[in-house]
Amino acid sequence: MDGDGTSHSTNRARSRAEEVLEQILASKDGRSFIKMSQNTYSEQPILRTGADFARERAMRRQEGREAARNAREQRVERRHQQASVSSSTWGASSSPESAQSAWPSFSFVMPSFFAEDSAELADSELPPTLQELRHLEKENLRPGELFCRQARLAAKFEDSLPFEGFHPYRYLPTYKDLGNRELRGYFTWRASWRRGTAGDAPATYVTILAFELINGVGATPGSEVLVCLRKLEQRCAEQDARGIGPSVTMDLRRWERDYVICMGLDVQQTVTEADRAFGAGVETLRAMERAELSSRGLLKDQQAEKVPAPTDDEVVVAMGNVSTMDISRSPFVRAHRESFAAVAAAVARRMAVHCNRRRKTGWVDGLVGYRTSWPFTPLAGVPLEHGWEGPERTVRVCPGQTVSFRFGRWTERQAYSTTERSRELARLLRAIDRQMRIDWDFGHPLKEQVLPRYLQKMVAEESQAQHEREEEAERRRFKVDLSKLGSIRSAAAVTREALLVDEEREGYVPGDAAAEPAAMAPTPEPAVAPPAPATVSVSVAAPAPQPAGTDLGLTAQERALLDALLTHKEAPATAGTSLDMLVDSINEKLFDLVGDTVLEFGGAGPTLVEDYEQDLRGYLQP
Repeated sequence: MDGDGTSHSTNRARSRAEEVLEQILASKDGRSFIKMSQNTYSEQPILRTGADFARERAMRRQEGREAARNAREQRVERRHQQASVSSSTWGASSSPESAQSAWPSFSFVMPSFFAEDSAELADSELPPTLQELRHLEKENLRPGELFCRQARLAAKFEDSLPFEGFHPYRYLPTYKDLGNRELRGYFTWRASWRRGTAGDAPATYVTILAFELINGVGATPGSEVLVCLRKLEQRCAEQDARGIGPSVTMDLRRWERDYVICMGLDVQQTVTEADRAFGAGVETLRAMERAELSSRGLLKDQQAEKVPAPTDDEVVVAMGNVSTMDISRSPFVRAHRESFAAVAAAVARRMAVHCNRRRKTGWVDGLVGYRTSWPFTPLAGVPLEHGWEGPERTVRVCPGQTVSFRFGRWTERQAYSTTERSRELARLLRAIDRQMRIDWDFGHPLKEQVLPRYLQKMVAEESQAQHEREEEAERRRFKVDLSKLGSIRSAAAVTREALLVDEEREGYVPGDAAAEPAAMAPTPEPAVAPPAPATVSVSVAAPAPQPAGTDLGLTAQERALLDALLTHKEAPATAGTSLDMLVDSINEKLFDLVGDTVLEFGGAGPTLVEDYEQDLRGYLQP
């Protein structure tokens, strides 16, 4: 009875709860809750386990495999379709012999909409030289030996059947990779290229021609081959600029450098100016760092060899070559080159010491990476009959980069692990430029950039110290105004003339000296008394006296003006020359004789200087 009562009460409670739930769901809030739950959680679980992700990855992997298999089957089907209409040459390129070849050769299949010449030529339809070339492919030869024999066989062959159609891109192609029509088109293009009339330079043809030149076919090994390779590179660079691809310019530049190294030519002509500047900058910064650390005793004994420290200007040039900032474009650097170099070099030396003490990586290593070396394979990818070895040697490709051949192995070494210019160093140079503009009060200040506090402190301290040194040097500098030397010389002459006594003047004769008898013996002077030095210097410097009555180089108008002034008459009229110009001319001509100006030009006209009137009478009047 008790059990039935309990069950009955439980059913009533459940019924009551269901009624309340139905009322809640029937309300507005309840309907919104149902809608949200259906949109959010009705079709996916709240949490996904690792097994779910694994199943999804397996499904995607299976789908990728099926797509790759379908694409492979489609490519095979297209190849079979082309093989049915092409010559046996295309079939030979995919034969088991070529598949087992150690020489890599890859090509893209020509799309059907580019295959205008669907009827390929048979080997029997080729010229005799090309038939023999194809016959060599059936012999069991190494790829390099096969190509060199074919190249020498067809070294002077010329054809007259241009290839019309799409040139598929091939990686490191040889004659064996070309169809018969494309092969005849290559020799037709090569003939026009040698004559200088080729209009284009397809990547496949350029690569094969470069292989021929490197093996000494078509040009004399050495400088002549390098000139031909450079001509190919320039044409390819022009096509790159016009957007004509694919490009093999980088491959040609690498082969040029390797060929020069192997042949012992001047390797500098194969390195760009930017690469040389970057390498020289890295070497200069490393020399600065080593010299600074060595002078402070921060290097180990085996690393502390003495190296010459570069100058401040060399350091700042190196910083500009290694960074992305062109310091020559800064107006402040152009105006204060020496000051900027001193501050930049001082900050660089402090950074070298800071990184040595507080970091595991040196300052220059942090900018351009560590010194690196790796095995070097000259002319990689070029089919060669023999390897390039020769005597042991070391070639300096550019500053910071060398290639050496030792014990039968080639090794390339660089003073850096990246050729990318440093943005961090550019920010440092810009911060120096900004701080120095503020200290020198120069032009418009640059916008501040975020730098570490210790680096900002170094820049501010070195800039302020350099500015104070220059201000102190400016205070100590002795300046001479050269524009005032003329007036100083004239004033000194007047002063000297005023200090001379009558006995020291040139041509002085005592008044009673003529009355003395000529036979009278002169009064002996003391033997110890030397001649007066002032008298000797004046007699040497003074001009020879002019005889009386000479014209002294004066013109008729100038002489007439002086005669009128000496007789206290009015100045005569002048014809063609102004009166003030006559006065200047007279003063200039008589300056060496009198040592001063003899005429003055005032409001009343020209007048004689009273002190020189008697002297002029003696010079001009007989």
